[in-house]
Order: sequence, then structure tokens, then C-alpha cells
Amino acid sequence: MNNTNLSAPTRPWASTTVQRRIEEVSSTLPLGDPSALADLLTDTARATRETFDSSFNLYAGANLLSPLAAGTASIGLGGRPTLGDPGEKFPSGVDLLDVIELAATEAVRKAVGAAFADVRPTSATIANLAVLCAFTNPGDTIAALPEAAGGHISHHGGAPSVRGLHVEDLPYDYAALDVDYEALPAFLARVRPTLVIVGGNLMLRPLDLGRLVPLAAAAGVPLLYDASHVAGLIAGGEFQDPLSDGVDVLSFSTYKSFGGPAGGAVCTNDAGVAQRVAEMVYPTLSANYDVHRLAPLAVTASALTIDGGDYARACIASARAMGAALDAHGVPVLGRPFGHTESHHLAVDVREFGGGAACARRLAAAGIFLSPTLLPLGDEQTAEAGLRIGTQELTSRGHTVDTAVDLAIIMADVIRHDGDPAPARARLDALRAR
Repeated sequence: MNNTNLSAPTRPWASTTVQRRIEEVSSTLPLGDPSALADLLTDTARATRETFDSSFNLYAGANLLSPLAAGTASIGLGGRPTLGDPGEKFPSGVDLLDVIELAATEAVRKAVGAAFADVRPTSATIANLAVLCAFTNPGDTIAALPEAAGGHISHHGGAPSVRGLHVEDLPYDYAALDVDYEALPAFLARVRPTLVIVGGNLMLRPLDLGRLVPLAAAAGVPLLYDASHVAGLIAGGEFQDPLSDGVDVLSFSTYKSFGGPAGGAVCTNDAGVAQRVAEMVYPTLSANYDVHRLAPLAVTASALTIDGGDYARACIASARAMGAALDAHGVPVLGRPFGHTESHHLAVDVREFGGGAACARRLAAAGIFLSPTLLPLGDEQTAEAGLRIGTQELTSRGHTVDTAVDLAIIMADVIRHDGDPAPARARLDALRAR
């Protein structure tokens, strides 16, 4: 046995809050009894499902697998490595898994209108890293949306830093909630980025790709559109069609609005780009990719090609109705001139009510889950100033505009009044039962 101090904190670099939580949980784990541990973990998973089933989840980064898709998952397949391309895979005996991989690949590319798709990345961050590796070299400069405008950590910190890249903020028009296209040509000429990334974790409106694509092409800069949050709307034909509009490569999370299992995808209409990305996905960044998640992904993507339009329209309608109701009941929502949103996202300004973190805690106590967010207001004093809402899980659970409006009224009461959450929870229980 080695000399590791098993009583030492597992993350001594973390905050006191983190260390306290680790100690609290770790002290209850029966690690020396696999049977008891299995019972505990099964109970925890069941309790988690019951918690979300008895609450309203408006977190923009989550969704619910359909029963049909969930029924195709087979965890046992996750331990079956399947390396290489269909027809040339190793080890032997995994030929049948080609069916699952190709079903997911074909269904995803058809859902988003792509000629090529790679569904092996285990997350959108890994998908973005594969694109960065395919298009850039260490030391290069890339450009992405500012963080306050939705630029994701995989556009700014994590993935670019792993690749050794410098990141510049794209010029942004905070009034239009879009790239500043008047300033973009001079920016591209001065910065000379190797890649431009658009899309992000707060997308209230489609980007004006009719202006962006020609400007990037004139500067000789390829475009990556990260559709992690809006891929389901794109598949439903209700947001925009980046690949048809000339974007070089599309990446996205396969859950969130897309509604599949956790994972990532990279899609393109360019065979050369597809090959470069595929060679980065395997063997550079991954070997086995956990094939058991691909069957639910195939079913989810297939369903989106059939009824994705209805789903996308319902997500957007609920978001717009919720935004209007919140605004009407004293809680400001960004984007009033264009109906608060043109997607399933809302950005709620709660600075006067204690900020995003405080309001998120009050709502969670009542049974509504979401997250604080930066607000795209053009200043740097917006950390946790807002709340970000997504209506995709609400829609997946069968709720309609009527529920969204009633839910918004209850939320406004909770946000504006820091008090006992019990009355709000009772109203939510009645709303959910209805």
C-alpha cells in the first residue's frame, strides 16, 4: 500500500464551501461495501429524478430524453471499445456496433442539414477542441463573442488555452445583440484571427449570417458556429440554418435543446473540413467514445427530423410568453423591442432584486431551477446580475404557453419578495398537477 494520506482533503485548493461539501458526502459513502454503495447510489439517482419530476427545470443547459430514446440506451455497451472507422474497426467482434454509430451519424447530419457529421466527441467542448486543433496552430489568435454576450468557456479559456491560442473578443453591438458588422472588417484586418467562433451560451436572436459569412470569407477566416444551445431549434427549422448560410463548421451539444444524451457533434458540408476534424477526434483526442449514448442520440435526431418544427415553435412560444409575463409583473427582461427573445432563451435583469445568485437560490427553494448569468449590457459589472432561462425541458415535459405564463407570475413573486418559499411551492405543485 502506498503512503497516500487518505484522510487529507481531496481538493485542498478549493474553497471552504467545496471542501465542506466533499467532507460531508465522503463521510457517508460505504466504499468498503459494494452492495451497500450500489443501494446508496441507486437511491440517490431515484431521488434526483423525483426532485426534478416534482419541480420546474428552466436551466438552459438541460433537457429530458424521450422515453423512446431512453429505452435504447445500453450501459453495457460503454465497455465495448470500438476504435477506427466502420469496416476497419478493432478489436474484433464489434462490427455490429457500426450500426449504432452510423445510425447516429446519419440521423444527426440529416437533422441539421449537413453533408458530414462526427458524433464521437464526448462533449461540445471536446468537439470545439477538435475544430481548434484542425484549424489552428499553437500561438495563433482566434476571435469569439465576448463572455457577456454568451461567449463560452470553450471559446475563451479551456479549449483555446489547451491549444495554446490567444483569444480576442469580436466587436459586438449590445443594442442589436449581434456582432458589430460595421467594425468587423477593420477588426479582422488588424487581428488576423485564424478562426472566428460565434454562437454561445446565451442566444436571444439569430446572428446575421448574411453579413457575417461574406465578411469572414473576404478576410479568409473560417467560421465555427457553436450551436450547443440552439441545435434543436436549428433542426426544427425555426432559428437559422448556419451550414446553408455558408458557415464552415457547426458544433453543438447533443443534449440541451437538441434533447439527446450528453455528448457533442461536429457537422460540415466540406469534405476536407470533415476529414481534418475526424482525424483530430480520433486518434488525437479520443479512442473509445462510449457507444451506448449513440443509440438514444440516433432516435432523438430522427424524431427531430419529423416533429422538430413543432417542438422548436413550442419552445420559442413559451419563452416569449414567459418573458412578456415576467416583464408585465415587474421583473425586467432583456430584448423588449423584439419580444424579449427569438429563441428559447430569456435573459432576466434581477440586479434590483439582489442579483442572479440570490434570486436563483430563492427560486430553487420554491422548486424552480435555473442559473445566474452575465447580462449582455456592454459593461463589465454584470457578473451574476441576471438569470438565464431556457424552455426546452418545460416543452419536452409537455407544458405549453399557459403553463409558461402562470409559471412566470409565480417566479416574479418569488424574485420580488424574499420570503417563505412554501406558498410558491404550493402554487407550483398545483400548476404541475394541472
